[in-house]
Formats: sequence, structure tokens, C-alpha cells
Amino acid sequence: MNSPDQPMTDPPYLAIKAAMMPRDTNPMGTIFGGVILSYIDQAGAIGARYAIRKNGWPARGLVTVAMDKVEFHEPVFVGDVVSFETRPLRWGRTSVTMHVNVLAERDGNPVQLTEAQVTYVAVEVPGDRRPIPIRPDPC
Repeated sequence: MNSPDQPMTDPPYLAIKAAMMPRDTNPMGTIFGGVILSYIDQAGAIGARYAIRKNGWPARGLVTVAMDKVEFHEPVFVGDVVSFETRPLRWGRTSVTMHVNVLAERDGNPVQLTEAQVTYVAVEVPGDRRPIPIRPDPC
């Protein structure tokens, strides 16, 4: 396991793969940025849950507390099959920051569309949703 302050070196985890549909277009004919942001948030949470399980830690409820450094590199078009790959960047006591990379395959080549960093906090569910440690206390 990597230390809390060092990025994970594991390969990216494919959290979501989705075809972009006409219902999600803006007046310019491309996919709304907000649709992509919603997928990024979902993918980051799925990836964080995966990383928590992979480390053997107990399942936690996660809530989004920040979406940072969102960069839209290329437009997303109707018909694009978009992959949302994740990897943990930083582990805190009650939080994890995930990098989400958004890619599409065009003409047989991967194209980076968007990337973002999203921070989640583990909370007590059911319960009062107060922050709780992601990892068990060391013995």
C-alpha cells in the first residue's frame, strides 16, 4: 500500500463506460459539460469504493466534497463511447482524492476529452453522516 501522501501507482480503473446520446446535447450539438461532470462524479465514487475494497478496508459511505482542476480538452460528440478511468491521488484520514480521466476512441485512437480531481469524504451511513476514518485504526 502507498503512503497517504504519495499517489497510487496502480493502473487506472475503468469505472464507467457510456455511449453519449442526443438527449444530452447542447445547442452547439456537443454533449453538455454538466453531463460529463455528473459522470465524473459517479466514476470517482465508484473508483474510490473499488480502491477501498482493494486495500481490504471496510466499505464506507462516500460524499463528494470538492471537484477540482476540471479541464475540458476536447468536445464530446453524440455517439462517442466515453471511458471514465480513475485512480487515487491522495488518501487522507477521512478522505480520498481521485483523478478521473475521460477518454473516447476516435478512428481507433484514444482521445483525452476531460480530466478532473474529485475529493470524497467517508461518512457514517446509516447514522448522522459525520466523517469517519477511511482506514481502520492501526493496531
